[in-house]
Amino acid sequence: MSGRPVRVSFVSGVRHAGPYLEILRHDPRVELVGVAEEPGVPEWMLRDSQHVARRAETAWLPSVDDALDPDRVDLAFICSEPTRHARLAITAMKRGVNVVVDKPVATTLDDADLVLDAARDARGFCSVINRTHSPALRRTRRYVDAGYLGLPRHLDVEFLASGRHFSTSVERPGLVIDPALSGGGELLNFLGYCVDAVRYLTGLEVESVYAMTGALFGAGHADRGVEDTAVVSLGLEHGVTCTVTVGRVAFAPGLGPTSSSIRLLGSHGHAVVDDDKPAVLRYGGHPALSAHPVGGDGSAVALRLFLDHVVGRAVEGRAPDYGLADARAGLAVIDAAYRSVASRAVCAPAKRGGGTADGAAEGSAAGAGSDAGAARIGVHS
Repeated sequence: MSGRPVRVSFVSGVRHAGPYLEILRHDPRVELVGVAEEPGVPEWMLRDSQHVARRAETAWLPSVDDALDPDRVDLAFICSEPTRHARLAITAMKRGVNVVVDKPVATTLDDADLVLDAARDARGFCSVINRTHSPALRRTRRYVDAGYLGLPRHLDVEFLASGRHFSTSVERPGLVIDPALSGGGELLNFLGYCVDAVRYLTGLEVESVYAMTGALFGAGHADRGVEDTAVVSLGLEHGVTCTVTVGRVAFAPGLGPTSSSIRLLGSHGHAVVDDDKPAVLRYGGHPALSAHPVGGDGSAVALRLFLDHVVGRAVEGRAPDYGLADARAGLAVIDAAYRSVASRAVCAPAKRGGGTADGAAEGSAAGAGSDAGAARIGVHS
């Protein structure tokens, strides 16, 4: 970019914009242009977006057009509620700026495919927030590539958010539990991270999905008809298997807002991936024992490293290593999981164009109709 800073704007600041802005405002390669919001949104969305702009000490832009002006902006972040992600990403790409979309890229596969179609004609790149730059995940991938574990045979993956941090880690409860804003429950919110990790570690695609869900911990989830927990069985290529547990529980088994771990069983060994290890243990005081991850909270480190990568690629005029095809692959598994819950059957992720190996009717990631919504609340066996 001829030595000048990467000019960054935000389209909406409703969800996750605060942490992203805090990282980017301290990056010397970045010039924050400002934050904008769409006209006609509810008043609370306007207030929340203005608030994150003030906290980041960046400009409040009068319109989305200002945030997507290619003469003023090189890279736009889409940080609305999930149900607006796809439409705003498409708008940004049509304006000719690089785009990073908060996860998930869309709340339905049809919308994800529209984003992919728009990207084909776009002048810049489009990427999606993910955790594949986690040091623990990258380190384990090096072990796999070096052959230390042999061939991957099975993975156990767990991603849990702690309910005790809900009021501080989620801007507003509705952004998670109201399907009109979130598009679904915690399956849509978290399963993509797990699928990303599985695909990154193994290089294999998911071929079959069986899922069970429940609203076990949060009354708000149950009241809105969305799940707070899920257990998902995945069948990968070459007979590799995987079990995934995701959810928002009362107390996650970690000291931070989220806890993430993976056990990879190989033909000649196994490895455990934990975003918060290695850590320094501190004894004494209150509490009597505390752990301090080396490098900081695992979630924050993974985010910081990915944003560092994105800015670096923008400087070089190259696309990030995580693209829309990766995001779409994760959403296809989420969609299959919701269809599995509704049908109580094994389902296959839908290919581009809507085809599924099991022939099950395709619905949105939030489920199709009231039957699917009801099925997500109960745990099935």
